[in-house]
Amino acid sequence: MLKLETDFIREFPVSSKTDRDAEAVLLIEYIKELAKEKKIESLLDIGAHYSATQTHYANQIRPFVTRYDGIDILDDPVCRQLLDNYYVGNAIGYPYDLKSYDTVICVSTIEHAGVSTYKGDHVMERMKLFEACLSMAKKHLWISFPVGQEYTYPGELSVITDKQLKRWETLTSNFKVKERFFYTQGAQAGHPWREHTKREVAVKIPYIDFIGNQSIGVLEVTK
Repeated sequence: MLKLETDFIREFPVSSKTDRDAEAVLLIEYIKELAKEKKIESLLDIGAHYSATQTHYANQIRPFVTRYDGIDILDDPVCRQLLDNYYVGNAIGYPYDLKSYDTVICVSTIEHAGVSTYKGDHVMERMKLFEACLSMAKKHLWISFPVGQEYTYPGELSVITDKQLKRWETLTSNFKVKERFFYTQGAQAGHPWREHTKREVAVKIPYIDFIGNQSIGVLEVTK
């Protein structure tokens, strides 16, 4: 059994008993930091469906963004009302121009590429979606995802592995990248997320069916 080291940096309060307990807090902090001097002129939320709930993030970052657009393969009338534009479709090869955004965010969406969405080979589809996120962002990309040992939950998601992270690094080698990793003993059981510094621990943590995701990664890319 994998033994986690105990030098955690931070613990996040339990709210929704999902990955969003850490992700939403981190994203809101990130957007506020970017907008310290002035509002972010434009932002695209890839996988925006269900982001405007009370425990998520869209309502909290809306005041800091002048033009806030979202895209998802599923419609969301609540989110549509909050955003300037809500596009329904695949962010990979979307037929309209979505390449004029200062900031792109992608919150726990890429792990579904090729499994429950963007049907195809999930490794290739995740690579395509990561490339799309980078190409659409003029200045900043913030992306979060489950990370750990190779695992695919049928029809739902595929955990991002160390091998996949290394492939993404080839696409971001010319940019400034900050990576962070977070752990829980079971968010669905009400255990809190905690931040840890070691990537080598994160990539060894398994996904367990009855517990769910136990490790998430966050990449902050600055061009």
